[in-house]
Amino acid sequence: MTKAVVVKEPKLTIKQRRFLQEYFKTGNGVQSALKVYDTKDYATAGVIASQNLKKLKTSMKDLMEIRGLSVYQLIDTVKDAMTANRVISAINTDKKATGGTTDFIEVPDHTVRLKAVDIASKWLGVQDQEANQTNIQINFTRDEN
Repeated sequence: MTKAVVVKEPKLTIKQRRFLQEYFKTGNGVQSALKVYDTKDYATAGVIASQNLKKLKTSMKDLMEIRGLSVYQLIDTVKDAMTANRVISAINTDKKATGGTTDFIEVPDHTVRLKAVDIASKWLGVQDQEANQTNIQINFTRDEN
């Protein structure tokens, strides 16, 4: 016998809900904060987005589960996207392909693959780590001898 899992919808402010809706549409926290919150400053929007995403991390997971989307499904989707291909014509002609055309080949769809890498790196925090690394400035001086 399996137990039914009951997930309560998290209590969010109206702006938090709108922020999440925009974030799910665009995947961009800064753009979402600019649209929802009363600011035009990118730095401020970045701080708002960062704070919201940290506060709402559990809420986002709960909302996904309420909508029937599990973390495992997301991982599987990204994994599939890492091997995405597209079909192109093997012959360079100006003719349009028809249903009877047989000169198609599969090639890697690098746009989809790179998007999958981008999404996975966001989940893993790789981009945040790079942004927090200290920049080292090297000053070269000319030897005037």
